[in-house]
Amino acid sequence: MFHDELVAWMKSRAVNNSYIVVTARSKKKGDVVKKVWLVCNRSGEHKTVATRRRSGSKKIGCPFKMVGVYNEKRLVWQLEVRNDEHNHEAAQHLEGHPFVRRLSQDEHKMVGQLTEQHMDPRNILSTIKKQNPDNVSVIRDIYNAQQKIKNEKKVGTTMMQVLENLLHSKGYVYYTREDPATNVVEEVFFCHPKSYTY
Repeated sequence: MFHDELVAWMKSRAVNNSYIVVTARSKKKGDVVKKVWLVCNRSGEHKTVATRRRSGSKKIGCPFKMVGVYNEKRLVWQLEVRNDEHNHEAAQHLEGHPFVRRLSQDEHKMVGQLTEQHMDPRNILSTIKKQNPDNVSVIRDIYNAQQKIKNEKKVGTTMMQVLENLLHSKGYVYYTREDPATNVVEEVFFCHPKSYTY
């Protein structure tokens, strides 16, 4: 089991009990995580009242803490409970917590695949919830994931390349005129196939 699997398991157990657990920090040996500290999302305290008002955070110094340590001899993760008490009630509506609504890596990948198949965002959300009944994501999370995927595809791509890819993928007829000396595109002419006839 990798450390991310341990963390995912612990977070799912917490959600089942209407609490939210987050990774406070982790320690690596080489490139591999060997120790991870898990705390309640309401652990820690703000230094000033002004900061608390500005952020809207609800950190109240919750003492819940667990530490996961990888046992290299037995090749297993061991969980040590430092404090199993929360100083607040369990959440009534987890849907209000963006952290809990966060899509897993597999779900994020699924959003990309289904988007490429032109599936409607609401149907994408429905498909994810069918595969994972514990998922509490909302439609806004699907839109955000789609936007993130689009932005990732644009990395390293010029705006002109983005436009040309869009025109090509949507079936537009287009023509570009470049400066002969620099090969820089100076003009772009395009129209939708339905807007012209031969």
